Amino acid sequence: MPGIQGESLSGKNVSLPDAAKGHVAVLVFGFTKKSKEPTSAWAGKLNSDFAAQADFDIYQIPVLEDVPHFIRGMVISGMKKGVKENLRDHFVPIVRGEAELKKLVGYKEPDDAYLVILDPEGNIAGQMHGPFSDTMYEQLHNQIQMLLHR
Repeated sequence: MPGIQGESLSGKNVSLPDAAKGHVAVLVFGFTKKSKEPTSAWAGKLNSDFAAQADFDIYQIPVLEDVPHFIRGMVISGMKKGVKENLRDHFVPIVRGEAELKKLVGYKEPDDAYLVILDPEGNIAGQMHGPFSDTMYEQLHNQIQMLLHR
């Protein structure tokens, strides 16, 4: 897993996968404004089901490298206003390295959510992408449960 560096919406420097070491983690990537809907749906369901798990983390990672510099600050400010305060530590906009991230997630559809599952050692344990669906979520949920209980 390549290193991902960014500043969370709460102002903390986050370095992944190091920040998630010792936990099972799901990284939810979005690459376009339209990907907000599927990334929010995935993250919302994951937070609903796993927020109480001390050894689980979810990171939402909007990739903003293509957003022009002169409006990037406004975009990030808008995100901050729309994200609950208790989730801001794990909401990490990324402004560089988009090509590498697209390669990492097997980028195909611009408006999809891309999910990367990390094991407690920070290794990639699985990946998926697409709009939220109950069928895909069940697969993800089962994979997370297996990682949490191994």
